[in-house]
Amino acid sequence: MKNNQKYQLTPLGKKMARLPLDPKISRILLAAQKHDCMAEMLIIVSALSIQDPRERPLEVRDLANKAHERFADKQSDFLTYLNIWDSFQRERDKKLSNKQLIQWCHQYFLSHLRMREWRELHTQLVETVVEMGLASKEQTFRQPENLSLFEQSELSDNLDLSAKFKQKQLDKKKHRANIQAKKQASYEQIHRALLTGLVANVGQKSPDANDYIGARGSHFHLFPASNLFKSKPKWVLAAELTETSKLYARDVASIQPEWIEQETPHLVRYHYFEPHWERKRGEVVASERVTLYGLTVLPRRAVAYGRVAPDEARELFIRGALVAQECDLQAAFFVHNKKLIKEVIDLENKSRKQDILIDDEILFDFYHRRLPEKLPNGKPLADIRTFEMWLKHTDTETIKSLFLNKEDLMQHAAAHVTEEQFPKFWKTADGKFKLLYRFEPHHPMDGVTLIVPLTVLNRINPHQLEWLVQGMIREKLQLLIKALPKQIRRVCVPVPEFITQFLLSEPDTSAPILPQLAHAIAKHAGDMRLLEQIDLNEWAAFRLPEHCYFNLKIVDDGGQELAMGRDLIQIQQQLGKSASLTFRDNTQEFERENITVWDIGTLPESIKFARGKQQLVGYLGLQKEKDGKIALRLFDTFEAAQTAHRQGVIELMKLQLKEQVKDLNKGLLNFTQIAMQLKQIGVDTLREDITQAICDRAFIGEDELPRNEKDFKEQVKRARSRLPAVKEALNKHLLDVANQYAVLVNMMGKNPLNYTLKQQLEKLIYPQFVSQTPWQQWQRLPIYLQAMQKRMEKYSANSTRDKMREDDIQELEMAWTERIEAAKMQNQAVSDELAGFFWSIQELRVSLFAQELKTPMPVSLKRLWKEWESINK
Repeated sequence: MKNNQKYQLTPLGKKMARLPLDPKISRILLAAQKHDCMAEMLIIVSALSIQDPRERPLEVRDLANKAHERFADKQSDFLTYLNIWDSFQRERDKKLSNKQLIQWCHQYFLSHLRMREWRELHTQLVETVVEMGLASKEQTFRQPENLSLFEQSELSDNLDLSAKFKQKQLDKKKHRANIQAKKQASYEQIHRALLTGLVANVGQKSPDANDYIGARGSHFHLFPASNLFKSKPKWVLAAELTETSKLYARDVASIQPEWIEQETPHLVRYHYFEPHWERKRGEVVASERVTLYGLTVLPRRAVAYGRVAPDEARELFIRGALVAQECDLQAAFFVHNKKLIKEVIDLENKSRKQDILIDDEILFDFYHRRLPEKLPNGKPLADIRTFEMWLKHTDTETIKSLFLNKEDLMQHAAAHVTEEQFPKFWKTADGKFKLLYRFEPHHPMDGVTLIVPLTVLNRINPHQLEWLVQGMIREKLQLLIKALPKQIRRVCVPVPEFITQFLLSEPDTSAPILPQLAHAIAKHAGDMRLLEQIDLNEWAAFRLPEHCYFNLKIVDDGGQELAMGRDLIQIQQQLGKSASLTFRDNTQEFERENITVWDIGTLPESIKFARGKQQLVGYLGLQKEKDGKIALRLFDTFEAAQTAHRQGVIELMKLQLKEQVKDLNKGLLNFTQIAMQLKQIGVDTLREDITQAICDRAFIGEDELPRNEKDFKEQVKRARSRLPAVKEALNKHLLDVANQYAVLVNMMGKNPLNYTLKQQLEKLIYPQFVSQTPWQQWQRLPIYLQAMQKRMEKYSANSTRDKMREDDIQELEMAWTERIEAAKMQNQAVSDELAGFFWSIQELRVSLFAQELKTPMPVSLKRLWKEWESINK
């Protein structure tokens, strides 16, 4: 007996032992007492203890099944017994004779003898329950719902028949819903009670089959006569499992799996996995899985891990909250340590080596030795709230011991990572902008990131960005040298010493790297001819690792990111116009609208003004608006201001020389002939273009733009005297061009070069070509048209050579076109050198296809590529 003392009845077991019933039924009845459903449960358990009162004769089985549908419940076979009982009780309440009751039973294929047996057993159970004090007599009696009666709303006499009928239907619907609600309310109570005694008969639907997985890996099927056979709910509870040809579950009901854990906590098993620190909850959590006899009742839920495995939870707390700093703790020691660790990580990001900060294990050990295993109240140290409570009540010395020193965090001094090598700010004429360093290959912000306000985007020098910061340029130069052909690369050996010598020579950090580096290599070799072997275009096309280029983060005034990337040109194309408009925000004090005379005083070329914390430089100039009026505007670049100011001054001078401009609009001496020969350009368009070209040349020409009233008035005087000569000269030039154009168009016809020459011609003669053609090019423009004629004459003699030369020119012209389009996309002015390169290409065409026409200066493909490289510097 001493060995068996641990096997004793629990208080619940003692109550069950007092009931002279099957243990399962005893357990169910005790649960019914708890869930206040004793009346329903007495009916159900007494029904389960006898043979099913429903009859299904083989010869009329379909008819029987149809009759039994009256009692069926779609969710539970147990509730079907309640429905049979209630229906039988209603008939008894009608004071029917015994014979009439038997007839009613036969009508619905119920056995009258079994119904009487059921009632007798129910009476015995009621007496036992009342005698044992589990329920009163009233609590064991169930009054069936009266399904035929319902409360009807009071209807107004003013309603028509249709409205009355509709209201009656609504009342019936509400009545049915009330009955259903009552049933639903008791459904959980009844089945929770049943679950306590029949828990071994629960099952979960197989994911890939029509059967159910039961306790301890068994498989069973729903009995075909069950009301749930077709619906097959996910979880079921069965009264019994019977094995015939298969293992069948009889009398089943749909249940919720969470009821199992709540009603039988002593039978379920808990499994824990994936313990981890969770910042949002501020504690160590794990995923908990609940099982019953091998069935997964609850697949996963997050629980506090401290009560499960306090030692392991404490370790995870230290590693996650304190070492990895994944918490919002505001304790003084934590803020201090976090700041020190960030400083050391910044050193690693700058040096691009993770060899300065100590290992996480050392940091873990630091906290592990200083923090208690458990709190005095026995709570594990596994969450922020408990930790803060400990901090509040612990002594000062212990808290002081939690403060780290910078030397404790560093494996070596990192003396090479200085402010000079890795500055915190990028300094320009517009102020200083923050630099962020990160060492995380393949991350978008790997390397150094420059925070650029949108207002200064168009003013960033792309060549200056190539030089990164002092601490990172050596690696970039080394990789650039490595990208060169071997015969050139070996000139730089030893590379580190060569790079040091190159940097000591103080190269121009506002100019591109590659030309200067190429020059340094040739100079180091003592042979400047080596420059001819270095293809700068191919070298520039070689892509270095991403951290060798500045990462640019463009932000608005509120610090919100607008764009990020390493291609300045692409970002300027995307945001250049927005940058110009943003630059002008809140600068109304410098601008004026609708200017008709020079009453704006002296215009400084640049002015400084404050925008937030920034000191910006802007450039003033007159601008012709879209509506034709003249305004004073502030520009973000000098080039954009100059271009706009030239047009603005011309438009203002037109207002002062109205009569002369009016005379110009009548056209040139030979305008009719010119317009007929250039008929693809509209007459009005051509006339306006000629007027604009004459005004540009006569009003400004190559003079300095006026920036005060005195200079402006003197310029007006000069313009008045120049107009006749300029008009006559342009008439002569245009007549020559129009004559050559007419001859060329007639010659092209079906010539093989028709398509190629047409493309070339469209770049020379087009709407607005008169004002767009530089004055010094007018004498050469007819020569370019003659060169096309000569080319057609020579084409048949050597078409292959013609194609090769055209391909060479096209490559050069395409490079120029891309640069021009990029400048326009960035809303930037085209430099004179870049614009003039187009005419160098036209001279190259003369040189290659019509040498006899001669060029004003030596020109060749090689010379032009060299000139192109110079422009790109």
